[in-house]
Amino acid sequence: MTGKHICATLTFACVMLSLRAAHAQQSRSQAHRTQSMHDRHGMFRSTGHHGRQGIAATQAGLMRRKAVSEPSAPRVAAADAVRFRAWIDRQQFPHDCSRAVGVVTREDYFFSLGLGSQMVSLKFNLLDALLRRKVYHFPRSHYVNPVRCPSTSFECYFEPVTNCSVGATPPQIANLPVNRSTHASVENSRLLWCFAVPRRRLTSLAGLEAVHGSDWYHAQLAAFLFRPNEAIREFRRIVAPQMDFAGGKASGEAPSNQSSCAAMHIRRTDKHTEDHRTKERPWTSFSHSFKTWAYWQSDKQPAHIRVLLGSEDKATFSTMPPLLAPAISFWIPARFFVMDMSENKRFVNIKQSNALMLELYGKMEDSAAASKAQGSARAGAATAANGPGVASFSLADEGMALILQILLMAECDAFFGSYSSNVAILVHDLMLAQATVTGERRDAFDVNGRVYCGCGASFCMRLEKRAAREPARAIKHMVDAFHGDNVWAVR
Repeated sequence: MTGKHICATLTFACVMLSLRAAHAQQSRSQAHRTQSMHDRHGMFRSTGHHGRQGIAATQAGLMRRKAVSEPSAPRVAAADAVRFRAWIDRQQFPHDCSRAVGVVTREDYFFSLGLGSQMVSLKFNLLDALLRRKVYHFPRSHYVNPVRCPSTSFECYFEPVTNCSVGATPPQIANLPVNRSTHASVENSRLLWCFAVPRRRLTSLAGLEAVHGSDWYHAQLAAFLFRPNEAIREFRRIVAPQMDFAGGKASGEAPSNQSSCAAMHIRRTDKHTEDHRTKERPWTSFSHSFKTWAYWQSDKQPAHIRVLLGSEDKATFSTMPPLLAPAISFWIPARFFVMDMSENKRFVNIKQSNALMLELYGKMEDSAAASKAQGSARAGAATAANGPGVASFSLADEGMALILQILLMAECDAFFGSYSSNVAILVHDLMLAQATVTGERRDAFDVNGRVYCGCGASFCMRLEKRAAREPARAIKHMVDAFHGDNVWAVR
């Protein structure tokens, strides 16, 4: 497998979605106007069906607003991505942490969320800290296996976001040096779901050449946050040759230089509680979108396209492969997940899934403690927790498997899903991030025709319903109302 596809060496330092270049022979002003159109409509195709009573056009943050500066060409966008990352690094990696205030997200409500919701919120809490000139720290997540990684921080999955420590600096004693790696003070921040990205202010703070669409800033924040650490990279090396293929195809038939990768995420079980359009996306809506893209937009024959499937519903992996044929479907085997979709470990809803996952982790902790008492902690716990094919990696970790799936999907040429799920939002962010610097085309399709909304998916659904009831109301007004805790204003 190649660097662009599933078995490539993992490099997400700047992960991004493609822009089309303007015609070289046009005048400078005409090139800018043409690029503006391409920036908004050509580089990332986030709708599968259009004109559904204006819902897609009015949904929250969904369509890019008119730029307040001249449209950015691909060269400018790529160069600005480097500048923006440098600005983040300067803020997050200070020379003297004792002079900077650290920020950690409160965890009371955080632990009731799904992993995708948690990851989307990280973007807003990081941005809030950057705007307030404070240093952001990863929170903990209950998705981390505490036996594998006792800190349970997102640093169990991603590269550190700062060089500072959150431990409070003790009172200085005369003639003793200041501890410059530790904050003098740390504050707790409430969980942030959504707020309008101050594009002009960010452009000024980071010294960018242009003001970009809101989704561009979301992509840069995601690219910084979700840089896989060595544990994820090692997990990938273990999982890659053990992928499940429809029809028992060998793993050697995974994407190569001669083949293409598409990704498909199907969230079915519990989304009807907040997404009124779940009935509008049967299995065939996904296969139709894929086959239409494969015929009209992919440069590969369908038989040379491999489709990476992801779903919490076991039926997806038996139903979709025949509908996608002759493309070959493949997926991360269930044995790599803690919630492996077996009868006693299947997903029903987030609340049930969280409770069951914590129960299973508790059993792993008990097994590890018993093994440690017998002097064989690693071997005993690994065997009990993982089963065949996983024991060499130590312990099963639900968050690790889900994150690897998101990262792999973001490497593909096209994505098919629904923005009612946070997985689709995260894949969009990472695809856009990569395309900004590589110039390689990426396509993303919402099978219900929705347009990207960078906030938490639940909030985006609220926003869509309110926009449908009050089409004349400004999206920014609803987003700002939510940021001010007036949640009822967007219901």
